Amino acid sequence: MKQKVWLITGVSKGLGREIAKQVVATGDIVIGTVRNKEDKVAFESGVDAKAFIIDLAETKLIPTLINSIIKEHGQIDVLVNNAGFGAFGMIEEFDEEEVTNQFNVNVIAVWKLCQSVLPFMRDKGQGTIVQISSRVAITAGIGNGIYASSKFALEGMSEALKQEVEPFGIKVMLAELGALRTDFFGASVKYAKNSLPFYTEKLTDIRTNTKKLNGKQSGDPIKVAQAIIEAVNKNVPTFRLPLTAGTIDAMKAKITEFQNSIELNENIARSMDY
Repeated sequence: MKQKVWLITGVSKGLGREIAKQVVATGDIVIGTVRNKEDKVAFESGVDAKAFIIDLAETKLIPTLINSIIKEHGQIDVLVNNAGFGAFGMIEEFDEEEVTNQFNVNVIAVWKLCQSVLPFMRDKGQGTIVQISSRVAITAGIGNGIYASSKFALEGMSEALKQEVEPFGIKVMLAELGALRTDFFGASVKYAKNSLPFYTEKLTDIRTNTKKLNGKQSGDPIKVAQAIIEAVNKNVPTFRLPLTAGTIDAMKAKITEFQNSIELNENIARSMDY
């Protein structure tokens, strides 16, 4: 069987690194992205794979990255858009630069990676794009609104993209993750620089609460990586791949919310049409 070439963003730690390790173990080729030389050395010394140093928020650099991989390997069979971070805090607490940075990394960079890879996948008549999403893209909550909104944007983009590229033999999959035992709430997390004490008094201390979760999350990143790789190798049997019980619970809660809204408002909604 011919080796697949996987491009996995954000492989310095966490889920990205775990996916890379397991893909290499299957015999496929992995190209990763990291943000600095130290991460590149650490990744390449621990995983039999190559990493490129790139700040994906600098989207003008992405086509050069893709062209370099194509020049060396001739193809990119699987793109895993894993790189990203969570910005936490109340909506009112963020400044514009913080919100822009969240969207640049979690949405704009993903769009540019997809745009840059698609011509090569289309020429081959095949390919898979895996978008690492989150249960907060299903149901947002207190203190995660900016992060959730970036993932909601990712979901909308991916729903449309799935339909647009299917005629060319290209698959798109949303991996809907719950809380995993990674560094997400460690060095990777960012909080709004401005902290408004009246929210803590009335609602919750999002900073303290999330830090307490770090390393104690119920989700197993090893199992999640296995499930993503299996779904890719089975040619993406479902567009949404819910991973962790928290994701399933969020989906069920959303279904109930939608159903209640339909039951209460269907008649008036239909009366708007003529």
